[in-house]
Amino acid sequence: MSGSPSSPVADFENVFRDFFPRLRGFFRSHGFSSDDAEDLSQKTLWNVYRAWEQFRGEGSLAGWIYAAGRNVARDEWRRRGRAAKAELPSEEIADPAVDAEESVRAKQMSERAAAALAALPVRMRACLLLRVQEELSYREIGRRLGISEATVKVQIWMARKKLRKGMAES
Repeated sequence: MSGSPSSPVADFENVFRDFFPRLRGFFRSHGFSSDDAEDLSQKTLWNVYRAWEQFRGEGSLAGWIYAAGRNVARDEWRRRGRAAKAELPSEEIADPAVDAEESVRAKQMSERAAAALAALPVRMRACLLLRVQEELSYREIGRRLGISEATVKVQIWMARKKLRKGMAES
């Protein structure tokens, strides 16, 4: 799907079919529940449909749609942040020592994962992130990066192996 879309209804049906599952995976990878991911995917595609005529084809359609998805995710996290502040405090008293330990462990794990990911070669990291974050097929990743599908599979396999090793060593 490249170039400027022509007929909103005819073209958008294919866009919806192609991007709804990908957006759902995108929102799931950003911490939303399955139900929320589905709702946010629909909201994103509704926003895209309403702005359909504004797409000029200067960039990729996928990039434009994912930018809309990022905006929806950002707005939802902001909305939830405000809603969480407005909620009444819980009557349950949490053990601060347990919360602090958990927080430190989670932060350390996150730092190890980020370091292991950053240590991967660029192409290997790109293949893995396109597969995990955007849920692209091996074929689509190969097309985007200009490499064969077999190379994509090997790169992802090696990336996962190196990440496991990097996480175990830390």
